[in-house]
Parts: sequence; C-alpha cells; structure tokens
Amino acid sequence: MRIVRSLLLGSFVSAALLPQRADAFWLLGFSTADTLPRGELGAIAGTGGQYSSVGDPRSDSFTPFLPHAGLRVGVADGWDVGYRLTQVALPYSSAGPSLGGEVDVKHRLTSPESAWQSALVLGVAYSYLDLESRSKSAWSPGVDWVVSRPVGHDLTAISELRYVYTAIPAGPGGEQANHVSATGIDFGLRIGVKAKVSIIPEIGLFDFSGRLAGRNGSGFAAQYGVVLAFRF
Repeated sequence: MRIVRSLLLGSFVSAALLPQRADAFWLLGFSTADTLPRGELGAIAGTGGQYSSVGDPRSDSFTPFLPHAGLRVGVADGWDVGYRLTQVALPYSSAGPSLGGEVDVKHRLTSPESAWQSALVLGVAYSYLDLESRSKSAWSPGVDWVVSRPVGHDLTAISELRYVYTAIPAGPGGEQANHVSATGIDFGLRIGVKAKVSIIPEIGLFDFSGRLAGRNGSGFAAQYGVVLAFRF
C-alpha cells in the first residue's frame, strides 16, 4: 500500500507541474454514484487522451496522453466534495497552455442499500490560458448526473450525463464571442483490486456548441482515460 500511495502522489504532483493544453481536457468523471463516508478521503490519478473535430472548416486535434488527478472527502451522509486538476473545456488548438482547478459537490440521490445508485454533481472550474497570444481567465460551471450499479464481484458499471459551459469574458469580443457548451455521455467500470483500491477506465462522447474569438467552435470530441482510485 505504501508503494501504491507513493505512485499516486507522484502522479498527482506530475499532473500539477506538467504544462497542459486547452485542446485536451477532462469531462470524464471517474467516479461511481456512491459518496464517501464522513471524514474519509479518496484520490485518483491516471491518464488518457482525446480526439476532437470542431469549427467551420473543421479542425481536428488528437492528444494521446494527458495526466489527471483529484481528491475527494466525505462531509456528511450522502454528501462529499472534490477537487480536480483540470483543463478549461475548450477543444481548440488555437488556445495555448492551460492548467486549472475544479471544485464540486456530489449528493447521492438514492439509499445506500439500493442496487442502482444515482448522484448529482455540481461544480465549477477556473483556469488561466493564452488566447491569441494574450493571457485570459476562463470559468466553467457544470452539472453531472451519475448512475452506477454493481454487475459482478468487485465490478461496478458507471454512466454519466454531463453539461459544462465555459466562458472567457476577457477574450476578444467578450463572452459573447468566447464561449462554448459541452454536452455528453460517458461509460466506465470500477474494477476492484483490493478493499480500497480500484481501477476505473472510461470512454465518452461530447458535443460542442459555441465560439472562440468570434469563430465557429461547434463540433464533437471523443475521450478515453483510466485512473487508479483508492480511499484512506
């Protein structure tokens, strides 16, 4: 367990220090609908990638490797809060390096004894990025509906519906010319390795609608990832 914790801590620090691009970001949740017991701490760390095709004419972008990390803590029965290192939800290669943070609150909607679990997640992300060679602030509120169910020994199926709105008010033309909405669904599995250690692979498809610097930014993105998750 000490080795696992050391590897996870190293992955978290690497994710914090490596430069990120705004054309690859995390909309995948990597979590079941369960919430942590009060005072219990959870963490994830891993990697994945994304393919996106947006704009008119279309501009394709593929990022095969992108580190990811996050922490969660239980605050009450059916409630926990989280923090994730994340990129602003902009699938544009014209936006420069960006690293941001996201905080969220998750509320379990079902009883702990139910086979089907459901939860609602409300979050907001903030990041500083380069747009047309100028540094700009961006913010992204979002909502996530998570459904999960055990499907075998140490195996839980996960599905999520997510909506995120991103705005760059200081960009050229203001928020009206610099905004994007992302809507999508993803599927994953939580695979138990030990009592409090699991692996979570996920894939997702997301539709984008919006503008960046006054140009069309509608399109779609496919995303995949896998993280190591544990509680302590």
